Amino acid sequence: MRKKKRGTINLQVMRPLVLFIIVLILSNGIFLFLYNLNKNINERYNTASSFGMAVATQVSSYRGLEFLIPYWQEHSGDMELFYNDEAKLIRKEKYIFSVLPGVTDISQITNDQARELSSEAQQYYAEVAYVRLCKIFDSFKRSYKPMYLYDFVIKDNNVVFLITGTLVNEKRESEGGDIFDVGKELPYNVGTYPVLDKLLETRRPVQEMEMSLGNSADNSAVHAFSPVYSNGKIVSIVAVSLEWQDIITSSLRPAIVVTSVSAGLFLLLGISIYILLKKSVTGPVAKEQEIIHKYESDKDSEEAVKLLSHITSDNEIESLAESFSSMVGELNRYIEEVRDVTSAKERIEAELSMATEIQASQLPDKFPERDDFEIYASMNPAKEVGGDFYDFFMIDEDHLGLVIADVTGKGVPAALFMMISKILIKNHLQNNESPEEALNKVNKQLLENNKAGLFVTAWVAKIDLNTGDCLICNAGHEHPALKRAGGKFELIKYRHAPPVAVDEDFMFKEHPFKLEPGDYIYVYTDGVTEATDKDNELFGTDRMIDALNVNPDSNPKIILNTIAKHINDFVAETPQFDDITMLGFRFNGRQVED
Repeated sequence: MRKKKRGTINLQVMRPLVLFIIVLILSNGIFLFLYNLNKNINERYNTASSFGMAVATQVSSYRGLEFLIPYWQEHSGDMELFYNDEAKLIRKEKYIFSVLPGVTDISQITNDQARELSSEAQQYYAEVAYVRLCKIFDSFKRSYKPMYLYDFVIKDNNVVFLITGTLVNEKRESEGGDIFDVGKELPYNVGTYPVLDKLLETRRPVQEMEMSLGNSADNSAVHAFSPVYSNGKIVSIVAVSLEWQDIITSSLRPAIVVTSVSAGLFLLLGISIYILLKKSVTGPVAKEQEIIHKYESDKDSEEAVKLLSHITSDNEIESLAESFSSMVGELNRYIEEVRDVTSAKERIEAELSMATEIQASQLPDKFPERDDFEIYASMNPAKEVGGDFYDFFMIDEDHLGLVIADVTGKGVPAALFMMISKILIKNHLQNNESPEEALNKVNKQLLENNKAGLFVTAWVAKIDLNTGDCLICNAGHEHPALKRAGGKFELIKYRHAPPVAVDEDFMFKEHPFKLEPGDYIYVYTDGVTEATDKDNELFGTDRMIDALNVNPDSNPKIILNTIAKHINDFVAETPQFDDITMLGFRFNGRQVED
């Protein structure tokens, strides 16, 4: 049993921790991958854009583009393509220079000069200019190595290729390869590349990125489009396409490295937490369980108190050990008193009487007389001991804690569970934890060895006595009633959370609330609204609100006594079946000294 419980506690704590670490590592890796991916895409696009503009500038240096581009499109089938025949290129170039005296650079031939040439010279000029530009495109592509580098125009919803760069091992279609030559046409679907659509529509450069994830027809990831100008007009477009797989690989590599290192570090962290958990939580809890089991069998309270005093975990478990020690001492004194009782009835009555005294001693019965607030509470159990409790205490000089709760069930089991719940909630709040933090921790502590399946509804508040700011957390408890200064009590309804000790994974949430001087809060257990008369009719919230508003501006004690009287008058002689617990609080605020 002991080993089983240790394993269960460790598993309950480490399972969500390991899951959290795994999610954290994966999230970190995914975030880093996406960050690198975005960074690489932007860097590649900026480089491709600069590269494309450099190529477009080279093409724009040809002064006869307004002649060349239409000519290439109309005569692509007639042109002789001689990419690697340097002798033929020089011979045709010399012929052009011979008919245009004074021209020594093919790029400087103007549109007008080209139009005045003979048809043979025009063809030679178009072929030489095309081959020269192909060599420029080849040089750029072999230097930067993009996936594609080409110059094109859009005509009749078709992409008409003009110039395409090749790598050393690539061949154009006319050479038996699959790189497009001049005149090759492919359908163009509007919307495929929105940036290109905008450029074609406005005829102005668009400084935006164009991306696609690739498909069977387009495996590139990033496209940069750079317009080619002639006499201030866009005559063609240079496109640079980058490979998506290369970007993915370069983005994924650092993410894998960092994720692997993080996994190792988190593994060490998890092992350290496990060891610390075993030392600070599992060990002390198992020890307490062993002491309590031993006490159950031999009823040696002195030995149990002595052993419990040796548990020094410096956390809530040590406080729980002190609470158990105190409870064992009280129970031992109770046992000593009832040993002299001769009859079974007297023994039972003595036991219940002692339990009532123990329970009553745990509830505050002295109500402070202060200027900044007024408070009063009452608890009337249905049996000798009950599962309801209330509590109020100063957390520090400026903050007040309020608690009201209802443990499922009746009698001694509920009373014992009530005492543990009360001690734990108070300890957490006085440790300067917020209501939600306190209930989240108490929830896990109560579920650690809750074989009886008991649970508790609770309403917990932390009030700043200087400002009236409140933090309130409701764990399946009744809706409170509120009266603003000068107004009447009204029921404040909001969505309930489940009770404490029901779901170990549930995280309670608090909500802020503001009290102004003169405001009242009234909280209660379901014994108030479910008090039943002889006809089995419930007292209900409407009667409760009516009773609150009989003397709404009275002090909390008068208001609670008024409600108690209304309940007694309503139920008459009908036996009480549930604990009736109430707490009233009026905030007066602190006077600011001049």
